[in-house]
Amino acid sequence: MSDQGIEYQGLIAQYWDLLRGDTSGWSSRPFFLDVIRQSGQPALDVACGTGRLLLDYLGEGIDIDGVDISPDMIAICRRKAQALGFEPYLAVQPMEELAMPRKYKTLIVPSSSFLQLTDRDDMRRALARFLDHLEAGGVLSMSLRVLDPDPAEEEFQVEAEAIRPADGALVRRWWRCWYDIPQRLQHTEDRYEIIIDGEIVRSETYVRSPALTWFPSAEALAMLEEAGFVNVRGVHDFTDRPVQDDDRSYVVLGEKAED
Repeated sequence: MSDQGIEYQGLIAQYWDLLRGDTSGWSSRPFFLDVIRQSGQPALDVACGTGRLLLDYLGEGIDIDGVDISPDMIAICRRKAQALGFEPYLAVQPMEELAMPRKYKTLIVPSSSFLQLTDRDDMRRALARFLDHLEAGGVLSMSLRVLDPDPAEEEFQVEAEAIRPADGALVRRWWRCWYDIPQRLQHTEDRYEIIIDGEIVRSETYVRSPALTWFPSAEALAMLEEAGFVNVRGVHDFTDRPVQDDDRSYVVLGEKAED
């Protein structure tokens, strides 16, 4: 049993893809691909994880790099890329300290990963780094969501389970969370179990406190404008409908001003 404060390592990273399942039909994939094709390459996938989007886009011929805070996730992404014959530039960096060797026409931040920055100063630093890494006229696109606190989530529940192909072991993820609603913070606890013949042979627990924050779209758009982005806009979920104040899932976009 390990109690680790940094998520996306150990069993979480090792079984991330197995427990997440097939993501090929997720609407984020074509949405961000269209953003890249419209705004241009090269592109950077911020918080790329194990390469859900990055590897797909490499297969589409996109010039794209990846960055993530988790060494374990980047290592998995690199192995998967090499197995497919790709050698993308991948880096382990927190987004608020982004320091890539080149600039980009498009930055994408999928999966509400920006919300892992629970401190507003860190958010401002990250947005400044994003802007600095864009070429003039380049586009930032981030998917975000508004959490809906539910007291029932304070009790552990099975979030996902799957059979490990190598030996038929059952991999099970338990999850619970609790909220600081006035501060708009979510705290999480994950427990991963490996079960063979009904016996738990390995278990790891991961606590993130806080884990995520949230805010409505108007605040997100204001943050981009404050950071210096222009032509700031938002859409509902992964559609072309302009964002509404009560949308709980949305994407914000902003551009770096032309020189």
